[in-house]
Amino acid sequence: MSLTNKAKINLINKRVNYENLLEVDKVVNEIIIDIKDNGDKAIAKYSKKFDKYDFDLSKINPFQINLKEINVKLDSDLESAIDIAINRITSFHKKDLENFQSKEWSYEADYKERLGAKVTALESVAVYIPGGNAPLVSTLMMTAIPAKIAGIKRIALFSPPQVNNTILAVAKKLEINEVYQIGGAQAIAAAAFGTESIDKFNKIVGPGNIYVSEAKKLLNGFIGIDGIYGPSELAILADESADLEKIAIDLLSQLEHGSGLESVLLVSTSEEITNKSKEALIKEINKINYSEKQKTTILNSIEEWSAFLFEEKIEDAVELINYFAAEHLELQLNEKNLDYARKNIRTAGAIFIGSNSCESLGDYLAGPSHCLPTAGSAKFSSGLQMSDFFKKTSIIDFSKSANMKNLLESTALIARAEGLEAHAKAAEYRIK
Repeated sequence: MSLTNKAKINLINKRVNYENLLEVDKVVNEIIIDIKDNGDKAIAKYSKKFDKYDFDLSKINPFQINLKEINVKLDSDLESAIDIAINRITSFHKKDLENFQSKEWSYEADYKERLGAKVTALESVAVYIPGGNAPLVSTLMMTAIPAKIAGIKRIALFSPPQVNNTILAVAKKLEINEVYQIGGAQAIAAAAFGTESIDKFNKIVGPGNIYVSEAKKLLNGFIGIDGIYGPSELAILADESADLEKIAIDLLSQLEHGSGLESVLLVSTSEEITNKSKEALIKEINKINYSEKQKTTILNSIEEWSAFLFEEKIEDAVELINYFAAEHLELQLNEKNLDYARKNIRTAGAIFIGSNSCESLGDYLAGPSHCLPTAGSAKFSSGLQMSDFFKKTSIIDFSKSANMKNLLESTALIARAEGLEAHAKAAEYRIK
């Protein structure tokens, strides 16, 4: 496929939401400034306005939930499933840590100086977990577990009031000691600046709605962020060996998230599968007892943000997939095509290989975090991983160096080329 094929590229680019963000930006800015200036009082105001929840500010920690006082029981089968997820996510991220350079390193360079880096875990991380119609218990595991494995001393959960009981039960299981029932942009601002009752954090991770994402974008620099996540998306690359029913239900699994902005892309080397995929998808929708509102939302995502494309050659299909840069990518291909795709696909948040590897496994318990880059950002960013919880400090040690005249003179020359005389003299004062 040539990228000059504007018809196909326009179909793909539909998944990017170009709506006017000025009004959202205005609202979020107002919230951020108010919380920076007025702390707890502002949080209570916005919680009442947006979440219809009243806080008693006369309490010492008005927004915090003491999990020791919470007795929430999980259904035994659900708890067993959650335990499987916790064990698998823990195992994966322990392996990730083993393969991550998390210790200080250095080497001796030309002038016997030592150059290197010191790697340290962040002191504190806030985890944001959306509430609403789909309380994302899985996201709590996918963010808090790697933070714990990284050795973060202070991990806190932020989630809109009233926090879902299953989220609280899992937080207790993960031994998270700080839980704040604060949602939206006000939660991000509270984590960034701190308030009378909340100490600020080094970083915040986890997805949220457009107001949460805009707050993360505006506050990046005041607090570290993992990424700015948009609506969920799935691409499937399939050939004639793929199962149409599995394709359809996997596409639907992403569309049912519920914002109406979710996007799916099918690229197939089989014209028959391409032509029948949308019909099969509608059939799967009708098998599930969705409300009319849910069904309308899903159908909107299909019509407005999704595409079903035929590419005869696997090479062209892979090129199209690389351009799309999906959050999730499933490869449902025969052995020959799969081998080519694995070698040549460069851009995806996570790749699911083979017909058994449904994206749902990745969402809940495969192991890697499901916090992944969206809207094409997989071209330049990665999913949440151990490196997100560490920072590197460069080490420069010339204390045992001698005969540095040439190095110092070169430093002075470059400094003067930039018009920075004090920089130059600082180097020259060390010439012996």
